[in-house]
Amino acid sequence: MTHPLLPLELQIVACATLIAFFGWVVYLVRFRHLSLRESLLWLVSTAVVLGFILYPRLLQELARAIAVQVPSNALFALAILYLAVNVVSLTIALSTASTRARRLAQECALLRAELETVRARVDELSAR
Repeated sequence: MTHPLLPLELQIVACATLIAFFGWVVYLVRFRHLSLRESLLWLVSTAVVLGFILYPRLLQELARAIAVQVPSNALFALAILYLAVNVVSLTIALSTASTRARRLAQECALLRAELETVRARVDELSAR
């Protein structure tokens, strides 16, 4: 008798957890706590993992395709790859926001200096 790759109980718990997580991300996007752009990575990765949970043979085939003997090791490798992609994605977003904030601060300083110059001219003209 062959054992299933994932026991039915584990599949049910994993599916329920992933569906709850998917719903939570959708909730965060709906109420604007998370932007759609940042949520796409979470939604797609959750859907992919849900696919592996519902069809464990896919994980077995993936492990065979990348020459990994144990399918769970392939899953861990994919998890590490996912985390690396997520970190790079967040780093890009942070870098973009930082550059934008710096540019806005510089523009604000230029506008403040220009405003002070205009106020000084107005004061000078009103003193005459």
